[in-house]
Amino acid sequence: MKSLLLFLVACLFCVTAPAAVKLTASGIEVDGGAMGKLTFRYPKFTPQGGKDVKPEVKFVDDARVEISYLTEGAPAIVLTRDGDTVTGILTTKSAGKLYWEMHIPITFAGAVFFSFGANGEKKPFPKNLPEKPHLLQANGNALQLFDGNSDCSISIRIDPGAYWQLQDNRAWKWKIFQLSLLQDVYANRRGQKISFNFGAEQPKVAKVRVDRFGQPTDLDFPGKVHSEQELKNDVAADKAYFDSLKPPARTAWGGMPGSREKFNLKATGFFRTDKVAGRDILVTPEGDVFFQLGVCSVSPCDDYTYTGGREQIYAWLPKYESEFKTAYRGHWATEFSYYLANRIRKTGKPFVLDEWKAEQIDRLRKWGFNSDGAFTAYSKVNRGKKFGRVPGLYKSKGLIGDICDPFDPAIREDLDRNFSKLADSKDDPTIIGYFIANEQPYPEVARMVPGFDGKVAAKRELVRMLQKKYRSIETFNAAWNLKASSFEELNELPLPVQTREAWTDMEAYAAHFFDAYFKLIGETFRKYDPNHLLIGARFLVANANVESAVAACGKYCDIFSYNYYTRAIDPALLDRIHRLSGKPIILSEWSYGTGEQGLSGGVVDVRNQIERGKAYRSYVEEAASLPYVVGSQWFAYIDQALTGRFFQHYNGECMNIGLVNVADRPFKEFLALAMETNYRIYDVLFGKVEPFVWRAEGSVGERAAKSVQIPHAVAGHKLDGIRQPWPGRPSERIDGSCLVDGAEDGGVSADFWLCWDKENLYLFAEVRDPSPARNSRKEKHLWQSDCIELFIGAEELEKGGPLLFSDRQILISAEPSKGGAWFMNQPSQPKIPVVVTPNSQGYAMEAAVPWSALGIKPESGRKIRFDIGLDDGDDGPRRLRQFMWSGRSGNSAERTHWGTATLVD
Repeated sequence: MKSLLLFLVACLFCVTAPAAVKLTASGIEVDGGAMGKLTFRYPKFTPQGGKDVKPEVKFVDDARVEISYLTEGAPAIVLTRDGDTVTGILTTKSAGKLYWEMHIPITFAGAVFFSFGANGEKKPFPKNLPEKPHLLQANGNALQLFDGNSDCSISIRIDPGAYWQLQDNRAWKWKIFQLSLLQDVYANRRGQKISFNFGAEQPKVAKVRVDRFGQPTDLDFPGKVHSEQELKNDVAADKAYFDSLKPPARTAWGGMPGSREKFNLKATGFFRTDKVAGRDILVTPEGDVFFQLGVCSVSPCDDYTYTGGREQIYAWLPKYESEFKTAYRGHWATEFSYYLANRIRKTGKPFVLDEWKAEQIDRLRKWGFNSDGAFTAYSKVNRGKKFGRVPGLYKSKGLIGDICDPFDPAIREDLDRNFSKLADSKDDPTIIGYFIANEQPYPEVARMVPGFDGKVAAKRELVRMLQKKYRSIETFNAAWNLKASSFEELNELPLPVQTREAWTDMEAYAAHFFDAYFKLIGETFRKYDPNHLLIGARFLVANANVESAVAACGKYCDIFSYNYYTRAIDPALLDRIHRLSGKPIILSEWSYGTGEQGLSGGVVDVRNQIERGKAYRSYVEEAASLPYVVGSQWFAYIDQALTGRFFQHYNGECMNIGLVNVADRPFKEFLALAMETNYRIYDVLFGKVEPFVWRAEGSVGERAAKSVQIPHAVAGHKLDGIRQPWPGRPSERIDGSCLVDGAEDGGVSADFWLCWDKENLYLFAEVRDPSPARNSRKEKHLWQSDCIELFIGAEELEKGGPLLFSDRQILISAEPSKGGAWFMNQPSQPKIPVVVTPNSQGYAMEAAVPWSALGIKPESGRKIRFDIGLDDGDDGPRRLRQFMWSGRSGNSAERTHWGTATLVD
């Protein structure tokens, strides 16, 4: 059945020329000039009664994209662009919904307004997180955006109407606004049309947002610069400040004095790893113990901002041919650094990298840092000052993100050709080691490779493995629930992963892929550079749940690098990564930030610079006390630009991540505390002092995993919301000690009991709640208010890490009339009988979960992984708090901290 999906994108945004529209690998992109590039991402598809399916996108060029979904009967969409018009042809057998979304930068907060409908009320994007994060939820066909700084407006009209949702994602710890559209897809209907119409008015005179020093015009704060003379005065003030700092003695490369002799270490002329006193260490070229205290981006980078098309919002922009020429990034003169401009004002000299770098190395050593982190431009100064660095390797053409195809001969040749250039630097002692990459999307390998065609070597390798395993196509079809006619045909078919066997096969394939990938890089690297370390691929926290990628990276690298943003070090998490990788760990990117000077805080927020310093101390010292952590790299040296870092144009990050701000003024309160840790790091490393530990207000401490016995149900058991008859066992309690999300417990707690028979696992809970049994949510959103969550796993009970195929997370609503339950990670939705009874203290809940839905055969002595969570809200826009009996807030993605339960008679 064919339906026509027509996207009419005729755009005149807030610029002097028509807005450009193009198809990209991720969505329909509209360049709105001063309001930034906005992208409607290609839609997910939700079949009726099913789970969301992500689009598989084949990007041909900016005028043609082909979209499919790896589930039977789902739509296939071909999008083509002609000028500003994008037309889509949709073919589908199944009814359902298309879910489009647009990410809107947090810089819209307090500066841009929206209205809905023909004469809708004009409302601002909130400057601070509002009480209700859903700013708009309505059916209709028109939305308008108004830029308060330039009086520019953008209109978006959709015919026929759709369901619109605009929300503030800061409620979910993500600093962005999100616009979502839900559109119905009808089975067996022709000629369905949907048109997107964009329009805009020309801007009036823009409001100045950025003063001549790169600071916000509408915010005052201690230390804000008001004149050029203040900057000139900083020269003498800086000298006095740095002269006053007295760091402890260090060896030439920043190592521990006397450690070469004490531990009988060998000098090789290069950084290397070793073990002494029961722990992993780095060793300097001269043979001394070295714990890396690195800082990323010790070179101008994120301080550049893109000014093109929005020059009016800046109080001052110099001409390129001026004394500020070196504050521009390139002759195109649209990427400008107010930080460098302030340095030029302060020193009266143009920016010269080597001169600047020499000064910054001296500063860093005064603060107790001893090396460059990632993303730092090379300077010959490093060698003269014996300051280590960690460059990145060349990356070949990416198959998935920047992960290249290790089975493609052309890729192997390309890597060999480019890695051969490493031989020129193989004798450079400043290089601690090389990073392979940064934050690669490892989970996407198992998801995307089955959807590729036979032109991709990685897909052909998958088919080869499947043919070797199954031998006959009939056996394969039965295992994967498909109807292929031959293995040759599999090369061209999308292969949806719908069965346990398919999931297991893709896990095996992913392990094979990652071993080949990291082996290719590791062996090619060592062919040309035998002297330096290979420091992994800077894994993200979530991507480290792909255990085969962690293991393969560790197998072929010397050190495992981990970009670990967190409020507090989790030793159990790092222990697991260390066991999987088998290598020492460098915490290669992390920081804390605030919004005190008008920036958007940090990836992890704290309230002020004092808390920032305490968080730094706790992070570094707790990490250094672990026997396999050999260093850390703070991100970064300079604050990001107020109007966003340059390469993201108008929607760039603008966070307080620096040791210095845009005026080149150090954050002295923060650094005073950081220096306490940096100065005593080797005492922490070898256990002479206890590590400094600090937790932000409301943080939950460490807890051991719990266990419980589940007795057999007694005769006469029935599901009626009354705990009678039940086995005579005491309850398990959930209280404030189990709080994992929220500032305080709010007077909420619970007691629960469990029992079982051959048909069901039974739960009875008595919940104390001042606003009881409130939940208007449905299905996968039940957790956002009053709800009980169950986590159950029957396989590999000792294994932590990501959820297994058979693990189940079940949401059970506390709302008595609407109620309902939802399996978060199961294709079907088994029936779960639930009885909820409100009472004077809160509510009671009784539920029966079928063993058949869990894939478990119950018998006395059977042990399972088990946890239970309690969610609380007042039926407002979001959950207020969450409790976990045993685990953490990340239970839905990782089973490491689930408890255990044993069935007994």
